[in-house]
Amino acid sequence: MTWNEILGPVLASPKLMEVKAFLQAERKTKNIYPLGKDVFRAFDACQYDDTKVIILGQDPYAGPGMADGLAFSSREKQIPASLQIIFKEIYTDLNIQYFHDRTFEEFFPVPDLTNWTKLGFLLLNTVLTVEENKAGSHKSLGWENVTEAVIEALNKKDWQVIFLLWGNDAQAYKSMINEQKHVVMEAPHPAAQLHNPEGKKFTGCRHFSIVRDIMPTLRRENYYTHLNLDSCFDKDKAMKIAREEYPIDAEKICNYIRNGFVLDVPINKENYYKEMRKIELGFSTNPESNVQ
Repeated sequence: MTWNEILGPVLASPKLMEVKAFLQAERKTKNIYPLGKDVFRAFDACQYDDTKVIILGQDPYAGPGMADGLAFSSREKQIPASLQIIFKEIYTDLNIQYFHDRTFEEFFPVPDLTNWTKLGFLLLNTVLTVEENKAGSHKSLGWENVTEAVIEALNKKDWQVIFLLWGNDAQAYKSMINEQKHVVMEAPHPAAQLHNPEGKKFTGCRHFSIVRDIMPTLRRENYYTHLNLDSCFDKDKAMKIAREEYPIDAEKICNYIRNGFVLDVPINKENYYKEMRKIELGFSTNPESNVQ
């Protein structure tokens, strides 16, 4: 299955034809972001079969030249304020200084999140375009049809996907996701705490340490002949393995199991921790931290 096959019918629909015509007209007199060649970049960077995690954001950066087609990413030198919040959460949550002995600036020298796509992250905004300096200007234009098709396709996957829903716009799609099968986590949009410092914060959501811990354990085989996962997964046995093989992190892993986050517990703990360190490095935006 490919994104072209999934999205082809949607993009050929009358509604999306209207969106295309609207954007062509708007680009003649206004700056629309991202550039046309980058509107669908998220799908080119992370194919359907490679998607393990989807981060669902809001709409592209509206500042001149900031949006690059990946949610929260940018090719500019300056790190956007909302991405600074995300980076600080990662650096603290994953204890990067301890595990990798790198400063914040060394670990996140640029705002380009291409490395994340190599980990299997689909970085998608619920709205794919925006007019310069007018955040939210293309909301309800019709891009929501594309987002719905993406969520529906990922929800039908035979293996587990982690859905990170950041902000109200993203969380509006929660009802489309089978939470018995997939992992769903919610947090306020990072930009929200810039405008309302006293409100609910993205900081402290700990999404990244949870993702790091459970990504190596996601069940990828086609076990889902039905949706009653308890019938094909022995939680008590999994927790027994966790306590025997991972005494340091046993309670953390057991808690994930109790909450349905972990469906396969790896037996080879050396490979498990090696994979965790690899995932941590994959969050770096330093070009030298390549993920194979």
